[in-house]
Amino acid sequence: MNPIILITGTGKGIGKSLAEKFLKKGFNVFGYSRENKIKHKNFTFIKINLNDLKLVQKLRFPTTENEIILINNAATIGYIAPLNKKNNDDIINEYNLNLITPSLLSCSLIKHYPKNKKLIINISSGAAQNPIASWSTYCAAKSGLDMFTNVIAKEKHDNLKILGIHPGIIDTNMQKEIRKTKLSNFPMLDKFIDYYKQNKLENPDDIAKKIYYITENRGKFTENILFLRNIDLK
Repeated sequence: MNPIILITGTGKGIGKSLAEKFLKKGFNVFGYSRENKIKHKNFTFIKINLNDLKLVQKLRFPTTENEIILINNAATIGYIAPLNKKNNDDIINEYNLNLITPSLLSCSLIKHYPKNKKLIINISSGAAQNPIASWSTYCAAKSGLDMFTNVIAKEKHDNLKILGIHPGIIDTNMQKEIRKTKLSNFPMLDKFIDYYKQNKLENPDDIAKKIYYITENRGKFTENILFLRNIDLK
C-alpha cells in the first residue's frame, strides 16, 4: 500500500509542486493551506490558516494503517525589517508558522500513528545556518526547526524517520516578497535581485523531484539534515 502524503502549504510554490509530483506517482495526498488550485481525484484539500495555533491543535489526521509521510512545508519570510521595526504580532505570527506549527503537527502525527511507519520532512532553509540582517525571526525559526529535527531523531520514536531539508534558493512567491523589500530595511536586497536576474533560482518542480527521490530512497541517507544541492538525480 502506498504511503498517505500530508503536505502543508500546498497552495503554491514547493508545496504545490510536491503535491502534484506525488499525485502523478499515484499517491493519495492531503493538502493543508489557505488556498488551493489543485484538482485531482486523489487530492483532499483541507482549508486552514496554519498561523492560527488553535486551528492547528484541532486538526485531525486521516485514519489509516498505511505509512504516513508528513511534509512540513508551509512557511513565511515575514516582515523583512530590523527587529526594532517589527511589531509583536509580526514576531508571534512568524514563529507560529515557521516553527510552532510544524512542531505541533509532528507531535500530533507521532501520537496519532504509534504503529504506522512514519516519515516527517521539515523544509528548512540556508537561513538556519546563516544570520541574515532583517530576517531575525525567519533565521531563528529555521535554525530551531533544524534542531527540533535533530532532537526528534535522537529520541528514536517507534517506526519514525525524520529529516530536515535545505532546498536552496527557489523561484517562489517568497523570493518575490524579498525583492519587493525596501533597501533601507534589507541591506542584502541587491544580492537577491541578482539571483533572479542571473537565473540562479531553482524551479519548484525540480525541488519536488529531489524531495520525492529522498522519500523513495530515505535508507541511503544517514544524516538528519540534507542539502538538495548535494542530490544529483542524473
